[in-house]
Amino acid sequence: MNQLKQIIRNIKLLVLDVDGVLTDGSLFYSKDGEYIKRFNVRDGQGIKLAQSYGIEIGIVSARNCQIVLNRFNELGVKYIYQHCYDKAKKVKELCDELNIPIEQTAYIGDDILDVPSLEVAGLAICPKDAHPSAISKAKLITETKGGYGCVREVIDLILKEQGKIQL
Repeated sequence: MNQLKQIIRNIKLLVLDVDGVLTDGSLFYSKDGEYIKRFNVRDGQGIKLAQSYGIEIGIVSARNCQIVLNRFNELGVKYIYQHCYDKAKKVKELCDELNIPIEQTAYIGDDILDVPSLEVAGLAICPKDAHPSAISKAKLITETKGGYGCVREVIDLILKEQGKIQL
């Protein structure tokens, strides 16, 4: 646990998958083919809080959808990558761009497309309802399901361990 705490204390970049992490993974389709995603407001508040303490936030998603751009632009997230199937490569590129070592990067993912990113990140995290392929790579599993505040849970843990907030 002490090694995990040390990793958490050094996190400077948090990269998030969307479906199954920031949402519960459900897609609601209209008869016209449009779909809706549900985001948890606590995750959004956590993202703003992390940013206020200097933690960079990145979004990577295999899907391409305006809803994601709208939500994360609203939260002031600068690094949003969609239609991205090689998420690990994108995480490494973002680390290089921000000059943040991969060891100081946390990644939250929930399914098989996230496994390579979980393998390269300094801190691999999964929501408790993630697919077993992702959970097998996680150093930390949240108590909260994806879409129900798991991102806020992780951000609170990071900020608390870094001495930036008290809970």
